[in-house]
Amino acid sequence: MRTTVPNGSGTTTPIPLVAETLRSTTLFSAFPDAHLEAVARFSRLASFSPEEVLFREGEPCSAVYCCISGLVKLYLLGSDQHEKALEFVGAGQTFAEAAMFSGQGYPVNAVALDVTRLVAIDAFSLMRHLRQHPELTWQMLAVISRSLHALVGQIRSVSLHSAEQRVASYLLANHDPEEPALPIGGNPSRRSELASMLGLTTETLCRVIASFRRRGWIETADHQIVVSEPDALQDTLKRPRR
Repeated sequence: MRTTVPNGSGTTTPIPLVAETLRSTTLFSAFPDAHLEAVARFSRLASFSPEEVLFREGEPCSAVYCCISGLVKLYLLGSDQHEKALEFVGAGQTFAEAAMFSGQGYPVNAVALDVTRLVAIDAFSLMRHLRQHPELTWQMLAVISRSLHALVGQIRSVSLHSAEQRVASYLLANHDPEEPALPIGGNPSRRSELASMLGLTTETLCRVIASFRRRGWIETADHQIVVSEPDALQDTLKRPRR
């Protein structure tokens, strides 16, 4: 029985370490240890350079991914090849699980924004394991359902909120109240990437961030943002759109 997984650099990583990485994600957190180790056996570690494409829209879903470090952008391409960012995936998050269930290929494109390390889980083997253990399937579908609800909330925010409210909503969604001094997670280094996801121009986004900083609601250093006054941001969301 295999006790290590290939990590793409000519060496291997013990399965328990991969299983521990999977356990830290919402998608696999409820899996018993034996099932986590089973999933780890048909997984591999992969590294991507900045701007390296993981997969393209329409390609068959060959893997489900768990981000160990770095940042991945999920995006769509319009008819004019203009990019629309949908989500930024950081450490501890998974993606492409919905594509595995749909059987219609990846619905979006994915590209690494930084040097990124991932666990790539073989989609065919994972589906086979889930068919053999349907109770795990229901657990996973519940997590995917919550993610879809969050995406609907994001779309609603872009459609119904002002620029300040969109930025406030994003900051609060990525702020960890248990670690308030840490920068928000999943924040791209380029403001244009975040502006695309929020449906704003880069100039408008920078103006809002500067306004929040002047009011003392956030602190910034390079591309990192620390939320200082979450209650003030929450109050912004309650105001009527202007």
